[in-house]
Amino acid sequence: MGKVLGYARVSTSDGQDVSTQKSRLTELGAVVVFCDVASGSSLAGRDQLDAALRLLEAGDVLMALHPDRLARDTGDLLTIARRVVEAGAILQIHDPKVVFDGSDLTSEILLTLFGLIGRVEKHFILARQRRGIEAAKLKGVYKGRPSTIDPAQVRELREQGLGATAIAKRLKIGRASVYRALAT
Repeated sequence: MGKVLGYARVSTSDGQDVSTQKSRLTELGAVVVFCDVASGSSLAGRDQLDAALRLLEAGDVLMALHPDRLARDTGDLLTIARRVVEAGAILQIHDPKVVFDGSDLTSEILLTLFGLIGRVEKHFILARQRRGIEAAKLKGVYKGRPSTIDPAQVRELREQGLGATAIAKRLKIGRASVYRALAT
């Protein structure tokens, strides 16, 4: 048997910590644990997951504690599973126990189901978040994210003769943000 690589993920560094996952994966035999602080809603920006997948060789194991640590979407979870199998490795999820090597239809069905459950869970989390924001707005305590763009600075650059593209590049913002700032 090859090496066991662990993968841990939390959504934010604000009050969340991968140390518990990392410790448990090490106890279960992972020689290295790759950790991301990123949303499970997408594979984008998950550099440590990519690194773990690139390191896999025939006979290795990629282990995660729960399916939602890998992905909260059926397509993404199956993409990860396929990449593991293409490397000749095995995907192992600890709880609930799933071992996927690409040869067992039952394991693929379970991964599909867990991906669907993750997607539904993500939907409910976002719905609760929207309801909380609406309630906070009604109480007058939610004002949205503070602006990071100074409209006066945008107008000043415009008065100097710069176009929207040049202003956007100078301030490292999008052109749409320039137009919004000029409209205020």
